Amino acid sequence: ELAEVADVSFKDGMTGKVFHNYLEIKMALVNSDAEAVQNTANNLAESFGEERAELKHLAQQMASVEDIETQRAFFYEFTQNVESFIVDALAEGKIYKQYCPMAFDNQGAFWLADVEEIRNPYFGDRMLSCGEVQEVIQ
Repeated sequence: ELAEVADVSFKDGMTGKVFHNYLEIKMALVNSDAEAVQNTANNLAESFGEERAELKHLAQQMASVEDIETQRAFFYEFTQNVESFIVDALAEGKIYKQYCPMAFDNQGAFWLADVEEIRNPYFGDRMLSCGEVQEVIQ
């Protein structure tokens, strides 16, 4: 089932595809489905050309590991690097920047979402709704 991006549009199709794949990976992490993370991260890596080598590399790393906790760490690194790319291309709609203070041994980590409801990708069903909306980007 495709994670349709609700009411969000971008200035270019590539960013829309990237955000779509990003949300699918987020949901796979929420569901603690490491195989789905790998499959979608592969698709994500293919979205990027050489001008986005760092994002491509991070997506490839996420696709190359089977351990869900390692995938979560790469997902956070990817999120930090992709945020401005996605935000700068936002044409209409809202993106929710969400934050969990307990992620990664209480270092805290954020993620991007297309809905306000918290679905925590760093803990999955262990703490599904742990977190808060830190910022609404529009």
